[in-house]
Amino acid sequence: MRLVAASAIAYLIPVGAALALAHGSWAIGPSLPAVDGGSGIAALNGDTAYVTRLAGSSTRLEQRAAGHTPRTLMLDGGWGIQLATVNGALTGLSPNGRVLVLSDYVQPDGSLRARSRFAVVDTGTLTLRSEISLRGDFSVDALSPDGELLYLIHHVTSAGTTKYQVRAYDLRTRRLLPGVIADKRQAGWLMTGFPVSRAETPSGSWVYTLYRQDDNYPFVHALDTVHHTAVCIGLPADWTTAWISTARLKLSAGKLTVATKSGQTRFLLDTRTFRVSTP
Repeated sequence: MRLVAASAIAYLIPVGAALALAHGSWAIGPSLPAVDGGSGIAALNGDTAYVTRLAGSSTRLEQRAAGHTPRTLMLDGGWGIQLATVNGALTGLSPNGRVLVLSDYVQPDGSLRARSRFAVVDTGTLTLRSEISLRGDFSVDALSPDGELLYLIHHVTSAGTTKYQVRAYDLRTRRLLPGVIADKRQAGWLMTGFPVSRAETPSGSWVYTLYRQDDNYPFVHALDTVHHTAVCIGLPADWTTAWISTARLKLSAGKLTVATKSGQTRFLLDTRTFRVSTP
């Protein structure tokens, strides 16, 4: 682990250590850390990747493209790429590849932060577009296909750090949009749990995340990144079942497969009707 002094102490972890910590203990809470190093986050077409490397009190962002000399951007402070799930999925790059949002830090003990900071990078010019500072504990969840809407997970109570809300931030107007992104069909649904696995459509218009809950059924959070709405789909599986913690999502031909780590299909979700079936 590396501690970096910035405007606040940044808690950024090398990729391998972050995953070991996340799998080894749930105590870190759903505010998963921003990771440093590794292979970074790749664009959907796979041609370009972005890696952060801490350099003293600064961060070097590397843009790597096949057949081209890497470009770099130096940023003040400690920044990293947001870990989206405990199985290693990263987030923060818009589906069109034009916007990259970096995160600052999480508290080492998993407690809520008083303020959260993000760096918005224009990948075309590899320049810092803006910095965002929000009161409260937020982490990057996803971006809209055009890279103009940033979806954030807002952890709302120190009494239970696994309870959260999804919010939308308009990168054009630089403001947090009012209201919560929630399933309107289920007014009583309480968003809790740990993100285990993720899949998204080729356009990035839908992002599906599997959550494990320690006292309830696991569920899939289906986020419509274009219309900023969401649907929560409960899975009829015992929450104590061990395979949920290492499950994998796979999206193909309008079906979302929920499978064990070894590849055994347990559930099928129709992405049009959100109906769940078993093989």
